[in-house]
Amino acid sequence: MIGKEIGDKIIGEQIICECRKIRGPVLIHKGAHRAQRYVLYGFPAKAVITKKWRIIK
Repeated sequence: MIGKEIGDKIIGEQIICECRKIRGPVLIHKGAHRAQRYVLYGFPAKAVITKKWRIIK
């Protein structure tokens, strides 16, 4: 599946992005495990999952 629609998401432990311009970082969670949000611009901007998300039990 290739997500090309507005609102499509990808989930992974490691994601590589290719873009022409970056806006960010913006801290969206504050604490020990900080999360950051970036906005990527490109013609098109592409993202690829390089490490699958795994659940740690």
